[in-house]
Amino acid sequence: MRCPLRWNECVSFGVVLMIALWGTECNFWRFSGCSHSLAADLSQANPSSSLGVKVRSLSGTTVEGELQSIQNSIVTIRTRVDNKSVVMDFPIAETAAVELKGRAAAGDAVYSGDILKLSDGTSIQCRSIRGKDNSWSVESESNVSINMTPSAMTSLQFRNLNKALHDAVSPTSGAPVLTDEMLIIRPGDQIDRIPGVILGLDESSVSFSFDGQTIPAPRSKLAGLVWAQPEESTFKPTIRIRTIDGSKWEATELSFKESIEKGSLFQWKLRSGIDCVCDPTQVAEIDFSNAIVRWFASIPVIESKAFDNPFLSVSVHGRSVLMAPHFESRSKGRTVVDEPSTKNLVFPIDGEIVARVPDGTTRFRTRIVRPDDAKIQDKIRCEIWSNEELLWASADTKMDAPWVVDVAVTPEKRIRMVVRSESKFSAGSMVTWLQPRFSP
Repeated sequence: MRCPLRWNECVSFGVVLMIALWGTECNFWRFSGCSHSLAADLSQANPSSSLGVKVRSLSGTTVEGELQSIQNSIVTIRTRVDNKSVVMDFPIAETAAVELKGRAAAGDAVYSGDILKLSDGTSIQCRSIRGKDNSWSVESESNVSINMTPSAMTSLQFRNLNKALHDAVSPTSGAPVLTDEMLIIRPGDQIDRIPGVILGLDESSVSFSFDGQTIPAPRSKLAGLVWAQPEESTFKPTIRIRTIDGSKWEATELSFKESIEKGSLFQWKLRSGIDCVCDPTQVAEIDFSNAIVRWFASIPVIESKAFDNPFLSVSVHGRSVLMAPHFESRSKGRTVVDEPSTKNLVFPIDGEIVARVPDGTTRFRTRIVRPDDAKIQDKIRCEIWSNEELLWASADTKMDAPWVVDVAVTPEKRIRMVVRSESKFSAGSMVTWLQPRFSP
């Protein structure tokens, strides 16, 4: 029996097991800006190999069942309605993520091996990596084996490093890297960045060309490698796959196929064009939201500050850093996932944050809430501005329900979110904007 219900119709049939964040709000839209090849058919799959999943919509509702297929931009699961087994379809354009039950938290694991980052945003926990010239091979901790050229790679961090060394390995965000670099660890957690050409890598050493000479450098003395890459400013929507080793794969195509020889397999193509095959037991979560929305936490912030208050002794640093609007990751189970899709915008006191509306988007959505346990809640006013035009505003002392925001925006214009307090001490003015996002 196939159930033709949409997300919002599932509620009345008792299928929704949890209203996770957004209540029963079901304001869905279809996304056509990214063409996904999502071909798979598991109708003949062995029931014993079924995958328990939790499908989460963009509005926050969830449905649990067994994954049947991902094809033609539809996620199909088998679940129970009125104590009957039914097959249900969920459009990917309305689906935030598919979590594989019992494995979602494992995708946040931290391994002690090397971390390879690709030009498409993919981050791989490496069990092994080696290469020479234009031929490189990588095997992830989740048993995904791929071949690539250096043009797909941006940086390689050797083993677990402390924060100072870890931050030094990754190139500055948004800045083009004009030459390969070898990062040598010096006493006091200092890094020497040596320009040259990366020639090869094996289990013990790096072959590096510097000033016309080939230098074999022991891996144990290095923090990592950086490959020259041109700046890529154009945003391309992707499907993000998290595997249980903590790797994050940025894909434009995804399929789930049943193979007689190899059993069920996930297959995806990275944005950089690399094909990957993965056993279902290694997949923790498939996040479709990155292909549908732009999370506010993922775009550059032009300015963020708390408003000046003559009754508060707060320094300029405090207003611009300590008390300024900022993003905080919300917990998923017992873990905290540091992803833009999990981050809420928090205003500790009255202030404002400014960014530019991403290209290709036309709407801004969020919900605004106040702390339930706040002892003081003075009257506040929240505003959204596009350049000098007021798009939305609401004011009250106590929120009986979250303020739902859904406004039209113009790409490339500045958008400014403002919280104002009527308290001269800015007391009780803390508010949280839940998962603020832009959509087509």
